[in-house]
Amino acid sequence: MPHVAVPCPEWFVVGSLTAAATAHVRKTPWTWPGRRCCTVGVLHPTPDRFRGLARSSPWRWRALAFDVHRRPLHGPEHTVHATVERGVGLEVRLADGDRHRDAAMRSPAVWIDCGAGQQGIRQLPFAWELPVEVDAEGFVVRRPVRTSDDPMWQDYQWVAMLDPVELADGVHRHPGAGSGPDAALPPALVVHRLDAAVRHGRETWWAEVSPREEYAPRCTCCPLLFGRVSEDHDRDGGGPTMRSRPVGLAYATSYLVALDVETGVCMHVEHLDGDHAGRGFSVDIHSVNGNDADQASSFGG
Repeated sequence: MPHVAVPCPEWFVVGSLTAAATAHVRKTPWTWPGRRCCTVGVLHPTPDRFRGLARSSPWRWRALAFDVHRRPLHGPEHTVHATVERGVGLEVRLADGDRHRDAAMRSPAVWIDCGAGQQGIRQLPFAWELPVEVDAEGFVVRRPVRTSDDPMWQDYQWVAMLDPVELADGVHRHPGAGSGPDAALPPALVVHRLDAAVRHGRETWWAEVSPREEYAPRCTCCPLLFGRVSEDHDRDGGGPTMRSRPVGLAYATSYLVALDVETGVCMHVEHLDGDHAGRGFSVDIHSVNGNDADQASSFGG
């Protein structure tokens, strides 16, 4: 299956990485020279704005129709078409025409009233059902905790793709001063480069990033940025790690990621070096909050 052509920001494809960083970077179908996109006059991204956009997806759209082209760490490349309506459900259409549907489900949570000696189970709200603080530019400042997720296809990387908050905020790895419940969360990433560009007619923010030690993926076994930090989380939790299987596995040290400015969806993830260079996924959005034929067929019965 041919790969989906994805333009990259000009600063990346013209070789702006340092010589030391590029020494082990292989050209990939998504990053070889010749794919250009122009920088346009959209709101200039900064690391703080990028974090704010990554937090904001639940409040920026309700329905989406899109294609996802995946180049997974293992297995063949594949493309699926999907429609999702928050609070309703998800439909994924495979290349052979098969359709898979899942209804949106609220996550259960146990509540305990120690004083009354009572406990029970309640359904967590979806994030978009809750009020949220935004800054002067409309980006979410702080996320509510303990909410239900969007519907999932195959793994939690899909959920993180639709709501990439893990690219914004990490966790304090060492409790202490500045790590209380009201403390600001640390950045999840080191942002090396940022660019605003038009990709397939949509305003997009591109970034070359590396995970900080505080990076905390929604699911450690299927993070947006698989690498040493996510594997350390898996190891600390007692789970298996990929480094325990291939001898001498080289993790990526940097990644190319992109966020759609209108929706906050993660449009692109790509390993830039290491043994999985070129692996990742890319999203093409066809409809946002629309009533096109695909969405009508998905949830019409």
